[in-house]
Amino acid sequence: MRTAVSFLLIGMMTGAAACTLAHRSARNPVPGGGLRRFYLTKAAFQGNKALTACGAGYHMASRFEIWDVTVLDYDDENGLTTEDSGSGPPSEAASYQRPGAVGWVRTGGDSQFTDAKRVPGAAFTNCATWASNSHEAYGTVAYLTARFTVENTAASPVWSGGSEPCDTPYRVWCVEDAPPRQVITPGPTTHRRRRFGAPESELRP
Repeated sequence: MRTAVSFLLIGMMTGAAACTLAHRSARNPVPGGGLRRFYLTKAAFQGNKALTACGAGYHMASRFEIWDVTVLDYDDENGLTTEDSGSGPPSEAASYQRPGAVGWVRTGGDSQFTDAKRVPGAAFTNCATWASNSHEAYGTVAYLTARFTVENTAASPVWSGGSEPCDTPYRVWCVEDAPPRQVITPGPTTHRRRRFGAPESELRP
């Protein structure tokens, strides 16, 4: 009886661990099964070169793909690092390195290259879908802020950014490719319950 209970507890613990891993994989699906990686390129590029700036296995990130850095891993081998970045991404505090820890990022919107008002924090320009390097065209850059709070002591947003001319070289935010999603087609199954320790003959629908 003690052995049977032990096996039951082990099975329950294994199942719980599997559920946790499945949830993590669903949030950040990557080939290795761990957290999805991202990085900021070491080199800077004009806006019309942003789409091809990322290395193999990565693509130029949409700002929504990297919005929550707490569920991502920073690739410090391929990405820019600073004297105090540790294992994490560089922030606006690295502004002494021109062009700083600032990178082009995809907007999630339609093709747009004009920004007459230059509203701070706007995120809709994209160098005509990253095809232009004209000084008259604009694209969106993003950076991790260097403050915990703003003037009224409210929590500062983690990300900030805005529109910049497409002929100005900036780094590029890259994120790891996700594997193709697997579609599971449910098949006919028979659900049968069995009382713990009951003989096979007592199985019932």
